[in-house]
Amino acid sequence: MSEAPDKNGSPALKPLPHHEGIRDFLKAEEPQVWNWYASNKVRDEHAESIRFDLLKSTYRIERETQPDLYEAAEEVAEKLSLPVPITIYQAQNPEGLNASIASLPNEAHVIFHGPLTSKLTDMEVRALIAHELSHLLLWRDWDGEYMIVDQILSALTHDSQADVPHFASARLFRLYTEIFCDRGSLCVVDNPLDVVSMLVKIHTGLEEVSAESYIRQADEIFSKEKPKTEQLSHPEAFIRARAISFWADGDEEANKKIAAMIEGSPALEELDLLGQTRVAALTRRLIDTLLSPKWMQTELNLGHARMFFDGYVAPTEKAEDATFVDDMATDDKPLLDYYCYVLLDFVAADRELEELPLAAALVLAERLGFKERFSEIARKELRLRKKQLETTDREKNALLAKAGERLAIP
Repeated sequence: MSEAPDKNGSPALKPLPHHEGIRDFLKAEEPQVWNWYASNKVRDEHAESIRFDLLKSTYRIERETQPDLYEAAEEVAEKLSLPVPITIYQAQNPEGLNASIASLPNEAHVIFHGPLTSKLTDMEVRALIAHELSHLLLWRDWDGEYMIVDQILSALTHDSQADVPHFASARLFRLYTEIFCDRGSLCVVDNPLDVVSMLVKIHTGLEEVSAESYIRQADEIFSKEKPKTEQLSHPEAFIRARAISFWADGDEEANKKIAAMIEGSPALEELDLLGQTRVAALTRRLIDTLLSPKWMQTELNLGHARMFFDGYVAPTEKAEDATFVDDMATDDKPLLDYYCYVLLDFVAADRELEELPLAAALVLAERLGFKERFSEIARKELRLRKKQLETTDREKNALLAKAGERLAIP
């Protein structure tokens, strides 16, 4: 397993946090499915079928005809600590420049698409081979767990009951895998400019490019806006170039910055499985905060909370949550409305508390930065007069203080 940092002191090559998160999620939430795939690895007959398909659809490059290419590939594999036999092929009728690898756990079958060796420099060819071999590294090392993840996500998306989170999870796994493989390239060639120039040539078909210029171009894009990838399997070249630069520079926040480029802000209608888990955790924190006063912990409110979380138990004391405001921040209107409606549920759950839950919700919504939107929804759904809502909003802190004093809550 490749664990050595590059010469610039970048972190060791290992799966990204998203890889680890989705692996842990599937192992915990789908243990039977996980165990089945773990015990049913690629069979010999499947491997033989892949080899035969390659023979029919490609030209196999023999070692005797291009010994330098095989020597380069084997040096790349050695740097990645990937001791597997390598076979190189040239695709028939290729469209553009590219490369791919057949997914066999103990063999590397690398396919070139287009005139790569004449378009790329020696180091760029090595960077490209390293990228493809890093796919195999991810599938083969770490006990093969990430191949299992890939297989499960693929199966989920082909299920007749597949939903948005399944497709979103498979997409993000593919996108982060490309980032991982770019890091593999960097570990091998040591120079981020070689990796970036290889990517630009692959995307443009040009024979001469300036990696420095393209990195500046990528920075200029992000100086004007904060885009996230729109692609299904490979992030845009400018995103990959920036990700390579972050990692090559040893940026301690590289993974966080890359996640922002890949995922952007959470969007309720686009959440993957991990995103759903994070929103569920934020929902729990929202409810905990709203129900932290003892007078809010009525049977009706607690019963409603248990509709969100089985066995819900309210907090015994108000806990400090230093990151709550930042973690709840979102520019996604459907997600913001969802949080507003969660608060509204508890405003209406126990009518005997009269205006107190509304006052508490207004205070919390104001703290979280969405009081205006919450007020719009509350007025509409509760059929409140504008003056009635304004009065509760104006007196909210005094109302809550009196409630605390009445129930002797510190």
